[in-house]
Order: sequence, then C-alpha cells, then structure tokens
Amino acid sequence: MFGVEAYVPALMEYIEKYQAELCFMQTLTKVDGASQTAWFKDGEGNISETQFDFLHVCPPQTAPDFIKASDLSDDAGWLDVDPESLQSKKYGNVWGVGDVMNTTNAKTMAAARKQAPVVAQNIVNAIAGSNERAAYGGYGSCPLTVERGKIVLAEFSYGGKVTPTFPSWLNEGTKPTSLAWFLKASMLPSIYWHGMLKGREWLANS
Repeated sequence: MFGVEAYVPALMEYIEKYQAELCFMQTLTKVDGASQTAWFKDGEGNISETQFDFLHVCPPQTAPDFIKASDLSDDAGWLDVDPESLQSKKYGNVWGVGDVMNTTNAKTMAAARKQAPVVAQNIVNAIAGSNERAAYGGYGSCPLTVERGKIVLAEFSYGGKVTPTFPSWLNEGTKPTSLAWFLKASMLPSIYWHGMLKGREWLANS
C-alpha cells in the first residue's frame, strides 16, 4: 500500500471506508479512451479488461537516455552516486540531484530540496580541496490526500525512518490532519513555484 509501514494503518482505514479494492502487481498494457476500457497484465502474464470512469496512471520511472546510455549510469540505468554525498561513484567531478539518481529515497521535490544544499556544499568543499562532506539522509515527503480537507503528511528518510518536520503535538504525520491539508493546498504551491524552482533555499547559507 505504501513503502513506509508507519503510514499504512491510516491509509488502510480509508481503503475500508471507501470500500476500495486493492490490486497489486498489475501492469497497464493498453487504454481505449473512447470506450473507457483499460487492459492490465498480472504477475503471471494474464490479461484482464477493466471499464473505468476515471483513470490515473503513473508510468514507470526511468532516467533520461543521456544518462542511461552513458558511463555515469549503474546497471539499471540510473546515475550511480554515493547515497550520502551524492557524488558520482565513477567521476569525482560529477554530482547528482533529483530523480535521475539511484538513491533509494522517494523521488519528490522535497527530496531535491534537501539534496541541493548538500551538493552545493560538497562542490564548494571539493573546489577548496577539503575532504569534508555534507550528507543527505534520504529525506522525502509525500502528502497523501485521503479526503477533502485532510492529508497524511508522510515524511521519511533512508530505511523508512519517519522524519517529521513538525512535532507530533502540532501535526501527527502518521494520521490524516487538516494542518497537512492547509500546508499542501495553501503554502506548498508558493514554496514550490517561487522558492524551489527559482533556486531559493533557506537551508543554504548563501
């Protein structure tokens, strides 16, 4: 249901509330929009046909071709980096940020926001000839909308360790809260568009 166990109970409550049917290990193979029909293949290769009213599809993630086809990639085609320093394991003058890397963090903007200052500091240190290295801990954030007005604000680092930004008395991240909805709906859009995407980062000194 979700890769971090601490958030599963809250999500399962909503699965039961909505009487939703969970079907894991299904791969979408074809869609006919006009007839609102989708075909899925299960783990044994069997094809099933399903009618839908609304279809939301997330395609398999992959690195761009210029990474996959280069010496920078690992065997799976991702940029091969040290998970903490984010420095290439093959080339000392290359670092990575974002979804292109083979790090095991959730591929989110929140992760890239934490990675950018680490990479910036490590590049500065490398230029200065210093062996000091800043470290990225695998932080990622997934605001999980469960109903209008409530969100489970999943925040976690490497190994599925829960790493909330707020104290539990203010926002209990493993439960659906109205505060998390407010953050997602009213605050994060401005932070994304006017902060992160413009390179403004309060975690960096300059």
